Amino acid sequence: MEDYDQAAMAAHERNLLEHATKLLAIDGLRIIGTAKQKVGVISFVIEGVHHYDLGTLLDQQGIAVRTGHHCTQPLMERFGVSGTTRASFACFNTIAEVDAMVAGVKKGVKMLR
Repeated sequence: MEDYDQAAMAAHERNLLEHATKLLAIDGLRIIGTAKQKVGVISFVIEGVHHYDLGTLLDQQGIAVRTGHHCTQPLMERFGVSGTTRASFACFNTIAEVDAMVAGVKKGVKMLR
């Protein structure tokens, strides 16, 4: 039974991650890290929008994300990325929460551009 629960949780997290790719509809958004076998984390940058500013606006909407270089500063410097916005998904998250995050990012982009 335990193996089934872990498999179901992993499938749920993959579904949430796939659903979050709706973010790609935002002009200038680029997802960082596109491996096929990845965990439920999506990191992105948006042209003309600073990750800290977006994180602050999302926080004000009750949406929890992380911003910055996430302990990968040398790698980000190597690829010319000053930092990202990162959302992490787990077994307790819902599609509705992912939709709220996407809507919050769209709202934030409109405010910051």
